[in-house]
Amino acid sequence: MAETLTVQLDRIFDSYTAEVKRVTTKAIDEVSKASVKKLKNESPQKTGSYARGWRAKKQRVAGDIATITVHNATDYQLTHLLENGHLIVNGKGTYGRTKPIKHIEPVEEWANSELVEIIERELR
Repeated sequence: MAETLTVQLDRIFDSYTAEVKRVTTKAIDEVSKASVKKLKNESPQKTGSYARGWRAKKQRVAGDIATITVHNATDYQLTHLLENGHLIVNGKGTYGRTKPIKHIEPVEEWANSELVEIIERELR
């Protein structure tokens, strides 16, 4: 008996869905690893534990696609202070601000655009 159009379309959509999941998972993995390398190279303290502390942590969410968080495992307290600047305080009070050292935001923007570019290129 011939397959109905619905069954054929279901197979096509299931196949495409599996391909999208495979490509997306691979792209997320590649971009997160590259992001960690970029952050290690662009960190303000390139030789210290801050630069060496960047990691990509994989978390399964729904289905086969993982969420990966890039974070600083050793000196996470410094990320906000270095990226945004902070008040300088001594025993008599505050006396100024440090300048922000933007090193996370540029990598995040690169990662977002790179991820979209890779997925689009692979699915063509």
